[in-house]
Amino acid sequence: MKQISSSDNRIVKEAVSLLEKKYRDRLGLYLIEGPNIICEALGRKGTVKTVFLRADAQDAEALDAAKTAEEAGIEVCVLSRELFSRITDARTPQCIAAEAFKPKEPEMKDLPEGANVLVLDRLQDPGNVGTLIRTAEAMGFSAAVLVKGTADPWQPKAVRSAAGSLLRLPVMLCESAPDTVELLTRAGKTLYTAAAEGESDLWDLPLARNAAVVIGNEGAGASEEFKASSRLLRIPMAGGTESLNAAAAGAVIMYESLRQKGRI
Repeated sequence: MKQISSSDNRIVKEAVSLLEKKYRDRLGLYLIEGPNIICEALGRKGTVKTVFLRADAQDAEALDAAKTAEEAGIEVCVLSRELFSRITDARTPQCIAAEAFKPKEPEMKDLPEGANVLVLDRLQDPGNVGTLIRTAEAMGFSAAVLVKGTADPWQPKAVRSAAGSLLRLPVMLCESAPDTVELLTRAGKTLYTAAAEGESDLWDLPLARNAAVVIGNEGAGASEEFKASSRLLRIPMAGGTESLNAAAAGAVIMYESLRQKGRI
């Protein structure tokens, strides 16, 4: 293991830079934290570049993860508590982190036949983005499509909220709503957009296969291009609540998709 004590060290400076999107894009790297996700990433050859262990770490799982990385020929850097805090924006960071390579972006043709996909249209909260990606995987969706203007899924908060799902669920990026509509239509997907003015309750729509569920911006909702090309669905609610948080709405809709598949 390599002991590093200077904030001017090249390896540390690179890790710190990954807190900014422009450097994540430029380097094709992002940060992951915690022994569980790091162990899973280590099991995927070519995924982890560098591991960072806090010098005072006593967590057995973190120490085991660092040992596994070292045995795999991956550089493990030991940092002081102060230096380690510079590579994370978490309020209560875990004692191990790593640089991971972004996965290659898949194509729609790579997805399984009948696959459902989640579409995120300009969501701003990285926590919502990560939570929805995690939920999509849990509900049997095969990919997430993020429209330009959506928070970066490789941002640390989004990565933490996704809880490892970014290692398993393919993420595609699209430049605009029209491009996304064209891509999904060409792939045989039916678009369903959550909207307060939806004409159909979600449980009256066929969501089990080839569904593209669109969740729009937290304040403005989905763009008009999506609404014009989709079946608009509403989530029936009791009481005086008019709407749900974007992550909650997406979870309800995707859960209904799983229910229709007969898996629960």
